Amino acid sequence: MGRVTNSILSGTSGRTGRVVIANVHGVEVSRARPVTRSSSTEPQTAHRELFRFAVAFLGLYKSFARLFFGKRKGLATPYNQAQANVMENIQLAGGDVIMNYSQLLISKGNLLEMIPESLNAGAAQAVTVTWINNAPPDSSNENDLCSVFVYMPSRRDGQFFSGVAARQAGTATVNMLSFYAGEEVHVWATFADEGSTAACNSKYMGSVTLT
Repeated sequence: MGRVTNSILSGTSGRTGRVVIANVHGVEVSRARPVTRSSSTEPQTAHRELFRFAVAFLGLYKSFARLFFGKRKGLATPYNQAQANVMENIQLAGGDVIMNYSQLLISKGNLLEMIPESLNAGAAQAVTVTWINNAPPDSSNENDLCSVFVYMPSRRDGQFFSGVAARQAGTATVNMLSFYAGEEVHVWATFADEGSTAACNSKYMGSVTLT
């Protein structure tokens, strides 16, 4: 993909041969239209499967990622960067998608970091996360809000819980739907400020089995 500046094609849109001109966030860019092939190669098929998985996975917390996954970098939106992070941390093995859970982020930013402490499962499909309250006394960070993301790989499904507890509380409990009992889940937690202007890098809390 290239940026179009002072070109004979500048100000146009559509296709010229294999060159496609498009306007992306106010910037004219050119792309080469792919050559149609009668069949896909194995790497192409694998990439499409991983891309579909990444889109579906990110869809579980898409609104949050759009706000809290870094800042726009050129043409890359926070959502684009979140999607790239998912793609970097998944691979196909024997037809199954394998995730690098500990490296995957649900948020990215410069807010005061989260210091994880524990993860526990309780009655009624409860998931409890705890952390160390590292906010300076009487600072705005005491009111940072914790959000929790719970993912079930066996169902490729999950639930996102936004703003469930303040940083100063040191703990948050969320309840999954009853029919998820017995499922192994993976859990992430993060903080965003009260004004929804910044977040910290999320933390992978670990995995538990719902009771």
